[in-house]
Amino acid sequence: MNNAVSDSSTKAMEILNRMFAVEMEFMRSDGSDFSGIKSAFHPDIVVHEPVSLPYPGDWCGYEGLGRLFKIMHNTWSSMNTENILATLDGDTLFMGCTLVARTRQSEIEVRLPFAQILKMKDGLVIEAFPYYFDTAMINAALGCVTSGRLNTKTASSR
Repeated sequence: MNNAVSDSSTKAMEILNRMFAVEMEFMRSDGSDFSGIKSAFHPDIVVHEPVSLPYPGDWCGYEGLGRLFKIMHNTWSSMNTENILATLDGDTLFMGCTLVARTRQSEIEVRLPFAQILKMKDGLVIEAFPYYFDTAMINAALGCVTSGRLNTKTASSR
C-alpha cells in the first residue's frame, strides 16, 4: 500500500472515530448540549436518511441532527460498526462496514452491510448519505412492517 492511500485511510478513520464518538455521546445525553456535535459536524450539516426508514428525510443543522439522534436513541438500544473500511478523497469520505444494532423495544439484533458517503468542509462533516443494505429487514425488526423473513432474535443480511 502506498503512503497516499495509507494516509487517506488513516485520516478517514480519524474523522469517523470522532464522528461516531460524538454521535454516541449525544445519543446518551439529554440532547441539550451541542458542543460535541460541533466538533465533528459543520453547522450546515444535512443527513439524508432513506425514506423507507422510521426517521426518513433530510435532517438539517444541529437542531435537525439532534432530533435525528434522539429518534435513533429511542429506536435502538445499541448501535455499533464492525470491520470499517474507509478512505478520504479530497472532500469526500467513503466508508463501508457491518452495522450491528439492537432494537430498543424488542431487543432484536440487526446485522447488515452499511455504507456511507460523507462530504467534508473545514474538517467537519457537512453532508451525509447513509446506505443500509436492507431497510425492509430493519423495518421488520422494528415492527414497522410484517415480514416472514424475520422470526428470530437475530436478523442478518449478508
